Amino acid sequence: MAIVTGVRAFRGIVCLQLDGMEAAAIREKDFAEMPLEEGDAVDEEEYLDRMAARQMKDACSMALSLLEASEKTRAELERTLLRRGIVPGAARAAVERAAEYRFVDDRRYAQRTAELNAAKDVGVYALKRKLRAKGVSEEDAEEALGAFDDGQQKAACARVLAKIRYRYEEKPAREARAKCAQALARRGFSWDVISAVLEEHGFSDEEY
Repeated sequence: MAIVTGVRAFRGIVCLQLDGMEAAAIREKDFAEMPLEEGDAVDEEEYLDRMAARQMKDACSMALSLLEASEKTRAELERTLLRRGIVPGAARAAVERAAEYRFVDDRRYAQRTAELNAAKDVGVYALKRKLRAKGVSEEDAEEALGAFDDGQQKAACARVLAKIRYRYEEKPAREARAKCAQALARRGFSWDVISAVLEEHGFSDEEY
């Protein structure tokens, strides 16, 4: 059994603390139906399972509404449900239900991201970081970004270089090369691509 050590309500969400640790964020209206007070002893697993069962229908409806508003990954959808006071069991189940009907699909999300960025001057590493942050698996990210080969990346990198090199024209050659390389790396281009593009555009290491 755990002891309730904190019950804090904020903007319609109750933060429940058990044994000094944050246990769950629960919608206030649901918590009102299964209230706890500081000092109560409670079986944490049993309580959260009952709460999940209570929230399941609303969690599924909320998930669909969120996906209608904007496409999300499974991880994003679950995090959003948790922030809105759906307990973990109900949030996970709602995501699984949405995935069964392909309302949420990480592979499709990754492919869509790749398509939207194919014509942009962005490095593949930046896109991989973005997809990882969204919870997309390495496998799905690699598959979606397969079209971003060295040729595509060198062309994109060269376009970015053409836009930024003027900033460093007054600096010594070595410093200008370093500054350009750093700026291109921040855009997510690999060092191999950056080195090749700098070489092709007059920033050869041999000159220094």
